[in-house]
Amino acid sequence: MEIRRIEIAGFGKFSQQVFELSAGLQVIYGDNESGKSTLRAFILGMLFGFPTRRHLIDRYEPKATSQYGGSLDLFVAGQTYRLTRLGDQPAELINVATGDPQPLTLLERWLAPYNENRYKQLFTFNQAELTALKTLSATDLNTQLQQIGTLDSSQWRATAADLRASADELYKPRGRKPALNQALQQYQTLKQNLQTARDHYATYEHLQVTVQQLQTQQTQLQQQLSQANDAQPKLANLRNQWPVYQQLQQLQTQLSAATTTLPAAVNQQYEQLTTTQTDLRHTLASAREQLTQQPVDANSTSLVGFYVAHQTQFDALEPKLPELQQALGQYQALTSQTMAAQQSYQQQQTAQPELMAALSPAKQSAVASLKAAVLATATTGSRQARQSQSAPAFKADWRLIAGGIGLVAGVVLPLGGLKWVLMLVGLGLLGWFGWEQLAPAGPTTADRTLAPLLTAVGWSPDLDSAAILTKLDQLAALQRRQAQVTTLSQQTAAQAATVWQALQAYQFASDWLMLDEQQLVVSVQKVTGFYDQVHQAMQHQSLASTDFAYVQRQVKQLTVQLQTTADQLQALATQNGLADVEALANALAAQSQRTATQTSVNQLTTRLTPVEQTALQAYPTLSALQAAIQTNRATIQTTQQQLTEQTQQLATTQTQLQALVADGRYADLRQQQADAQTKLTVMARQWVTRQLGATWIETALQQLTSQQLPAILTAAGTTFAQLTGSRYNEIKLNGDTLVVQAVNGPQFSVAELSTATKEQLYLALRLTLITQLGPQAQLPLMIDDGFVNFDTHRRQQAWQLLATVAAKHQILYFTNESAALTEMPAATVHHLT
Repeated sequence: MEIRRIEIAGFGKFSQQVFELSAGLQVIYGDNESGKSTLRAFILGMLFGFPTRRHLIDRYEPKATSQYGGSLDLFVAGQTYRLTRLGDQPAELINVATGDPQPLTLLERWLAPYNENRYKQLFTFNQAELTALKTLSATDLNTQLQQIGTLDSSQWRATAADLRASADELYKPRGRKPALNQALQQYQTLKQNLQTARDHYATYEHLQVTVQQLQTQQTQLQQQLSQANDAQPKLANLRNQWPVYQQLQQLQTQLSAATTTLPAAVNQQYEQLTTTQTDLRHTLASAREQLTQQPVDANSTSLVGFYVAHQTQFDALEPKLPELQQALGQYQALTSQTMAAQQSYQQQQTAQPELMAALSPAKQSAVASLKAAVLATATTGSRQARQSQSAPAFKADWRLIAGGIGLVAGVVLPLGGLKWVLMLVGLGLLGWFGWEQLAPAGPTTADRTLAPLLTAVGWSPDLDSAAILTKLDQLAALQRRQAQVTTLSQQTAAQAATVWQALQAYQFASDWLMLDEQQLVVSVQKVTGFYDQVHQAMQHQSLASTDFAYVQRQVKQLTVQLQTTADQLQALATQNGLADVEALANALAAQSQRTATQTSVNQLTTRLTPVEQTALQAYPTLSALQAAIQTNRATIQTTQQQLTEQTQQLATTQTQLQALVADGRYADLRQQQADAQTKLTVMARQWVTRQLGATWIETALQQLTSQQLPAILTAAGTTFAQLTGSRYNEIKLNGDTLVVQAVNGPQFSVAELSTATKEQLYLALRLTLITQLGPQAQLPLMIDDGFVNFDTHRRQQAWQLLATVAAKHQILYFTNESAALTEMPAATVHHLT
């Protein structure tokens, strides 16, 4: 099929426009928005039908005219046909030469086996659609071969799907509704019925014995049923009485757990004392309220009011004030000692800065090693000194003897000029001996041993043992001072915590005292000052107002009376063997509760008879009683059901045996079984045939596409090498992954290729597939700006490839590339404006 003429009545931007085309490669050139994509959409709509009005964007409704659609002249098998689609009118197909109308089925036959989707997959694409091959496996390519039409497999695939569906309708391994599943179920039921009939025939001779056994069992069951029916209402009554029984049990348990009983007089005395205590508290609170309302001057109003409101707390804390001041004094003394120790420590640090490095924990091991070595050296030196003291002051030396003889001989003997030589030699030998005796001794072995230890500590390696011992003594003194500072700091902090803990008792008065943990001395002074201030204010109020003095005395008296009452209550508790007043109150409350409990027990006892109590004692819990009720009810139901089943079983067995003998039902069941077997065989053959057919079709399609795929990849590899300038020379499969082979280089997967190379690979595969399809692909090929990512050389190769394919296929190439105007024959270029 070739498109020879395009006439557009109205579509998108086109209106009353005609394009004359020819066979081979046709270039549709135009700038952006000149209508290239619109023209491609028009051709697709003419071949396969325009989109409905539900897809307005894809319809390309014209804005400049009311006409919609147009016509295509198609050249097929030497004849020209005109396909017309206008608006919503039915499409028309006529033979241009004769003017005779043609059926639209003819168009479907020309396009077969491709519908619109399959046509788009193979015969038309743009640059964006070239990226569809980013991940293409052998399975994907096989599926494309089947769907696009290499084998025209759509009908076969549909047939295989229909066979699978019909087979599933007939039978499924876990199905219930399919016909074969139902037939199998019916056959199983029929087998069971036949076996039952056969068994009944064998049991006929034993029917009389069975009847006697059933009658005996029926009598026993009737007795059991009567007993269970009598027990059921009794159990139900016990269930109704269970709440009363349970409450009675709980109350009796509470009574049995009762402790000692207090005399009634104790309870009466306790109530009198607690009433007195409550009254005194109310009176004391009222008196304190009066104190807060009677100050003479405004300055003392809030102070006195606050003190009176918390007088009990202040009075309890005031006796402990000397202890607080003593603790503060100890804190101040420790603070002074700590400051003095720190000052002395800092002075030592300033005077001996070279010792600070040795205080580091990392240096302690080195210091210990140095100290041990120095002490060992000092011990050895002392021993050598004692030995030297016991030895002679000096020992004879040949130089001393020879020098003395030479000097004396030179002076005494008359040897002439020789005496001067003897004298000079004697003086030389004496000088040599004296110089060695007076020269300082070199470093000893001990000094060389201490040098690395001194370096490890951080001291000069030139120090002698005396200097080292001096520094070690100074370091020990510095360490002792450091430890003293640490100990005093810890003691000071502990004493500060003690003082602050004592001050915490005054937190209720924090708004007045404003205590600060960082200023303990000031905080204690605030507490003592507050007491002095409040005592002066109270004394001033007493002198200035007789009513205030009276109320104040009343407050003190009430406080004493309240304390006396509390002491009496405590004494009452102690007399009765209780720890405190709270324990006494709890004991009296428990005693009152026991009295109420005993009254409840007496009332509940009247509601339960002794027989009911004895019966209820057999059940530890309500669940046990309910279980007994359920068991008895189940016994009734089971017994009744057994009686019914036995009666029915006897009658049914007799009826079945009589019917089996009378009407030959056993023979009928055997005939039904044979018919069912025949039906199952037929249906099973149908199911197997459909499954095997579907499997055969799918296997054949897979094998055929697998056979053609290597040939397609080989041909596509040649085309791909042409497009890439022989950079890649082979396309092959690595397992299920598509890879390309570089010339004298490694393999690359599709994902590793550049965007343009991926598009060239896809173009090679598409064109190769079209070429391989042969007569099945005689349809126009449309490419819309498909090579925009190609470089100049590869674009030229792509055009050459299109020209080769165009020898057997009409190609419509839509582009805005200006190079196409110069490199394509002018006769094949159509301009869009």
